[in-house]
Amino acid sequence: MTDADAFAEHAVRAYQAMQWRFSDHDGGYRQRGRWHSPGAAEHLWPVARACVATLDLIGAGPFIGFDTDAAIAQRLATLSRYWAPPAYSSDPIGTNLGGDLYYDDNAWVALALIQLERMRPGSGPGLERVAELFDFAVAGWDERTTVAKPGGVFWVQQGRGTGNRNHDRNTVSTAPNAQVGLHLAELTGASSDAPEQVQAERMIAWVESALGSGNGLFWDKIRGDGSIDKALWSYNQGSMIGAHVLLHRRHGPRSEHLARAEGIAAVALRHYEHRYLDHSPAFNAIFFRNLFQLHAASSDVVLRGRILSDARAYAERLWNERRDGDDLFPFGKRATLLDQSAAVQLFALLAWDSDEYVQLA
Repeated sequence: MTDADAFAEHAVRAYQAMQWRFSDHDGGYRQRGRWHSPGAAEHLWPVARACVATLDLIGAGPFIGFDTDAAIAQRLATLSRYWAPPAYSSDPIGTNLGGDLYYDDNAWVALALIQLERMRPGSGPGLERVAELFDFAVAGWDERTTVAKPGGVFWVQQGRGTGNRNHDRNTVSTAPNAQVGLHLAELTGASSDAPEQVQAERMIAWVESALGSGNGLFWDKIRGDGSIDKALWSYNQGSMIGAHVLLHRRHGPRSEHLARAEGIAAVALRHYEHRYLDHSPAFNAIFFRNLFQLHAASSDVVLRGRILSDARAYAERLWNERRDGDDLFPFGKRATLLDQSAAVQLFALLAWDSDEYVQLA
């Protein structure tokens, strides 16, 4: 059995465990598995990542007994329950009954829809929905001029619900939405001065200037009181790597953005080398999927090899050290859909042909 075959087998088992433990009778997802109180639907972020896990598994297949069309249709039907224009609500109850509209959650949905469009054009809501979600992100830009480091996309829609008290501006709410704008410009064939690209570049520049740590990595957020949360989460580094890869694809081989992505990646790989198990698998899966996009763009043989070797080493430790008897991957007290879907993503992507990483989002 090749390494790719082994990781594919891991991905299938992790996916089957995910569906067994977290899926509901109607095809949606419940919180924390079968023994949670009835009717407690999962939040949007884990649902969006389960959609990505499904797509990643499809890219690693085909597998006997896995109906890809049915799986995609079910994930899209589940997502539709959260739609509360102009974006997706944090809960299927909708915004009128207490659900919030988070800018990072909607970026994850948009990126899932982009990957679906790249892998199976026309099989989902399409780029019109992605454009709606990017417009929502642009509307979340902080226009105030009297705050520390003006700009950035808020974490949650302001003026209602959680947004009445939370005024954080995050790397995770800004950089992934920049990726959405750049994917949108690329897929629609827009010019380099198109609004979606201009807005995306503004978002990336803000993260670079406002949340750059000075050591090549990126802090988490500027809190509402102007203080900085200096946590160095792996997924934030991944999102900035992916954003610069997309800028490289938009601007061409003579741009500085590929070198910038490679530089962030080199620092991040050194920083997290012995720390992956300290981070949620959900964070690490986002980190590595962006590194895989860099792998597809870079000609640096050493860096490309490091990306794959580190991802494989982490995946093997995850499988051997963090898997329980049900093929679940608890991080903390219990297994969650968010982390289980991350395990599926990581194993599945290591079974992909690396030439296909250009399809990722």
